[in-house]
Amino acid sequence: MTVHIHGLGEIADRYDAFILDLWGCLHDGIVVYPAALEALCRLKAAGKRSIILSNAPRRAREVAARCAEMGITPDLYDYIHTSGEETWQELAQNEIAALQGRGRKLYPIMAARDRATLDGIDVELVDEPAQADFMLVTGTETGKEELASFDALLAPAAARGVPLVCANPDLVVHRGSVEEICAGSVAQRYEMLGGPVVWFGKPYPAVYRRILADCDLKPAQLLCVGDALRTDVAGGKGIGAATLFTVGGIHHQELLVNNQLDLARLEALCRRLGHTPDFAIAHLGW
Repeated sequence: MTVHIHGLGEIADRYDAFILDLWGCLHDGIVVYPAALEALCRLKAAGKRSIILSNAPRRAREVAARCAEMGITPDLYDYIHTSGEETWQELAQNEIAALQGRGRKLYPIMAARDRATLDGIDVELVDEPAQADFMLVTGTETGKEELASFDALLAPAAARGVPLVCANPDLVVHRGSVEEICAGSVAQRYEMLGGPVVWFGKPYPAVYRRILADCDLKPAQLLCVGDALRTDVAGGKGIGAATLFTVGGIHHQELLVNNQLDLARLEALCRRLGHTPDFAIAHLGW
């Protein structure tokens, strides 16, 4: 059963380190949540280690810079990693099994702002999917596109078995109060059309393995915190760590009543999605 808590301080002494999501947990894409920022400060004061792990499809240094602009400064956390960084590392080192033996012609599905993700990677960009040895999706230009509009591009590539690398498994995100589709929705659509997808980010284990190795941690020391059952909670449970679900993120319309967590609704959602967190909180705070 999920335990409902009202502040991270109730359970913080049980863990040595905390893996924290960004969107829907520490900020809403526009502004930082003051209570979440206070929780980071309290963890720091308590001598705990805070690790930011985001499914942002950009390099870790870019995300760190944006965090600093919002007030989440580097002194408040010990390590930052992203699905975009993991993707870049694997592409740069040419270690993706599904791409072995293929060429380096790449068709990108990404917003113009994400093009820096390709810097330093040995690929040849092509203008048409028919020319591509593989594709990479980091997101869409506006986040408001209809998924069906990608079918004309995706279906022929899927029929050819062209691998699609997904740098952000999230399906949607809320920028302020506006819902936007993420790369994961495009990749999921590609799988539905029969195409092969290589996923990087939460809940897949590679991002966690890198953190455990770089930070010299074991899963039993960790509490994984985030607002998505299928990524944050599933990923944390997948490595054997404890999990805290912040329901005020992407599931807020389903689970919050008068800004309070509805446990009956949470239990129903967990049954439907098949992922049950150890703890739940309306919004991250101390």
